[in-house]
Amino acid sequence: MSDPIYVWLDVESRVLKASSVMETAFIAVNLAHTLVPYRQAALWRRDQGVLALSGAANVDTGSPYVLWLQHLLAGFRDDQPRPLTQTDGGAEWADWLPAHGLLLPFDGGSVFYARDDAFSEGEVAMLERLTQLVGLSLRALTPKRVAWPKPRGRKGWAMMAAGVLVALFPVTSSVLAPAESVAAHPVLIRAPLEGVIGRMAVRPNDAVTEGQVLFELDSTTLTGRLDVARQSLATAEAEYRQTAQAMVFDAKAKTQAAILAGKAEEKAAEVRLLESQLARIQVKAPKAGIAVFDDVADWIGRPVILGEKVMAVADETDTEVEAWVAVADVGEVRPGGPLTLFLNTNPLSPVKARVRSVAYEAAARPDASIAHRIRATLAEAEDKPRLGLKGTARIDGDTVPLIWWAFRRPLATIRQFIGF
Repeated sequence: MSDPIYVWLDVESRVLKASSVMETAFIAVNLAHTLVPYRQAALWRRDQGVLALSGAANVDTGSPYVLWLQHLLAGFRDDQPRPLTQTDGGAEWADWLPAHGLLLPFDGGSVFYARDDAFSEGEVAMLERLTQLVGLSLRALTPKRVAWPKPRGRKGWAMMAAGVLVALFPVTSSVLAPAESVAAHPVLIRAPLEGVIGRMAVRPNDAVTEGQVLFELDSTTLTGRLDVARQSLATAEAEYRQTAQAMVFDAKAKTQAAILAGKAEEKAAEVRLLESQLARIQVKAPKAGIAVFDDVADWIGRPVILGEKVMAVADETDTEVEAWVAVADVGEVRPGGPLTLFLNTNPLSPVKARVRSVAYEAAARPDASIAHRIRATLAEAEDKPRLGLKGTARIDGDTVPLIWWAFRRPLATIRQFIGF
C-alpha cells in the first residue's frame, strides 16, 4: 500500500462506501493524511458549520477554536483552491494553526488543511480531487429537502397571486345524501287493542276515504269471551230474581240479594266491555288519503299489541324531504339551510327545500350504514313531489375557501389514521 496509486484507490473506495455524512467527513479530515501529510484539518458546511476536525471524535461547537475557525472559513466564497497564511487569518492564526493552510471548496462547504510547509501543486491537485469526491458523497448522503418553487419575474408573481386567489376563493360547502319524499303530516293508524289481524281491507298505496275500513282484527276470541260473559250474566240475573222473590218470606235473603245484584252488575259491565271491544275490531280511516304500509301478507295473522303502528294515512301531495347524512358530513348541515332534491324520475328539475330538523343521534339504516336523519320542508310555491319518490339531496352549508373545500375529506381521512 506504499504506492500512491494504491493509497488513493483505498481512500477513494472508503469515500464511495461511506454510509453516512459523518463517516465521509471523518475520512476527509483523517484518512487524507495517507495521501498528503498535514497537521490539522477541518470540514465546514454552510448550513451546519464545522462538521469534523482531525483527531477529534466530536466537535464542540462552543469552543473558542471552533468558533474562530468557523468564522474564518465562512469568510471565503472562492470556487477554486486557495492557499491561506497568517495574513488571511489575522493575529489569532498563530494561536491555533501552523503557518500554511489550504482551503478546498465544494458545493455547500469546504475542506481546510494546515501544516508548517506550503502545499505543492501535486498535493493541491490530489486534495482537490479528494474534496470533489467528498462533496459528491455528502450531497448523496444528505436528505433531500423539498424546495418550494419560487416565482420569477412579474409573470411568476402574477401566477402565484392568481393561485392564492383561487385557493381562497369562497365557495359554499355542501354534502350529498340519499333522500326520499315522505308524508309531512301523516295520521298513524294503530291497533286499538291486543289481538291478531284477521283481514286487511286495503292494499299499499290504495286511496281511502274518511270512514273506510282499513283492517280488522280477528273476532274469534272476543266472540267466545262475549258468549261466556252473556251466559254468566243470565245466570247471575236469574239467581238475583230468585233471591229477590224469597225476600218476602226470608229476612236473610235481603243480604244475599244485595250480593247477587252486585255480581249481576259486574257481569253486565264485562259484557258491555267485550261488546265495545268487538265493535272496535274494525279500524276505519280518520281522513281521506292513501294507505301507507309495506305488504298485506306481512300483516295478516300477525299478533299486535295495543297501540302498535300498523299503517299511516297520508295526503299524497302533502310531502316533505327526508334525507340521511353520513356521520362524517353531518357537521356541514344546519337547520334552516337550503336543500336541493334531485329526483331519480326527473333529475333535471330540482326541488328546493329548507332543512327543518337534524337528528342528534345517528341511526342504523336498512343497508347497515349509520346516518343522521334530516327533515326538510318544501317551498310552498314548488310543485311538491308525490309520496315515495326517491333521489339525491344536496345540502348547502357555510361559505369556506376553495382549498378547504377540496382538502377537507382527505384531511379527515388522514386524521383517522394518524390521530392528529
